[in-house]
Amino acid sequence: MTTPTIHDVAREAGVSIKTVSRVVNGETNVRSGTAQAVQAAIDKLDYHPNRAARTLRTGIHDTIGLVVDSLSDPFFAQMTEVVQAEAVRNGMDVVVASTGLDSRRARAQVDRLARQGVAGLIFAPVGDDAVLSRWLPRHVPLVLLDRPVTTAHHDIVRVDDAAGASAAVAHLVSHGHRRIAFVGDVRGLATIHDRLVAYCTALEAAGIEVDPYLVETASYDRTTSMPFTTAVLALEDPPTAVLAATPLAGEGVVAALTALGRRREVAVVVFGDFPLADLLDPPMTVVDQDPAGLAREAVRRLLEQVSGTSGARETVVLRTRLVARGSGEIPGPYAAEASR
Repeated sequence: MTTPTIHDVAREAGVSIKTVSRVVNGETNVRSGTAQAVQAAIDKLDYHPNRAARTLRTGIHDTIGLVVDSLSDPFFAQMTEVVQAEAVRNGMDVVVASTGLDSRRARAQVDRLARQGVAGLIFAPVGDDAVLSRWLPRHVPLVLLDRPVTTAHHDIVRVDDAAGASAAVAHLVSHGHRRIAFVGDVRGLATIHDRLVAYCTALEAAGIEVDPYLVETASYDRTTSMPFTTAVLALEDPPTAVLAATPLAGEGVVAALTALGRRREVAVVVFGDFPLADLLDPPMTVVDQDPAGLAREAVRRLLEQVSGTSGARETVVLRTRLVARGSGEIPGPYAAEASR
């Protein structure tokens, strides 16, 4: 049995193909009797519109494009899961693409999805702020995720990175630590840069001088954060605590401490929660970025744009939350003094 086409529907209803197309697309400029006849033909023939062809013709689709760094990053993996759940709840699909933190690849992915006619895009931007603002599409509903970008044309949903990092440092200081290392990758990522600046500011506010030997700014994942942690703990005056700027960097910190048998000696706070963090020994203290909250807010604002009910574009900044589980509460050399 052959699949019915729009031509078959038009013939059955005694109307033109254009009239069938108008009914299928929900246009209102069709007489009631004619629309009923077309719908009856659709039901009789069990006709289903060719969604791909419809997308090419109209540029309308019931799919959201999500472009993030990598699904191997726990933060984006959790966020992707929630975006998909929220989309399905609203009768939409999601297509996911990754950038690998490569600005050229990011642009290619965004351009490709925009050309395919997705209803809207959620994008974690990568690259120089000025360059991004020149090529980000304005004809497609778009919400920028996680990172601040100077733009008046798009909604931005992110967390307060500075406040989260400041809280982490203050927490470690309150437990008697003054030698606190920072491990992260600030190259091209404003979020990590903001965390680094807040780390330095929080130390200075506590009367602690920033030691450049304790700061690593090029560690994206375990392959680089693990050797840095191993090396810095071998210093004559090593750190007694570490702030890992991302879960991927935190993996390397934990691996190094485990290999050295020092998991219960060096305090650790990781910026960003991750699966099984609460099952480590000791459980990992984290700055919770609330990826689920970010995802829900991003989808909500995108769907408002898609439906034409959104107002002026704005930046939404969500609060972080420090979750004390054990690793960040390991006492430092000045614990007695800090408790007074």
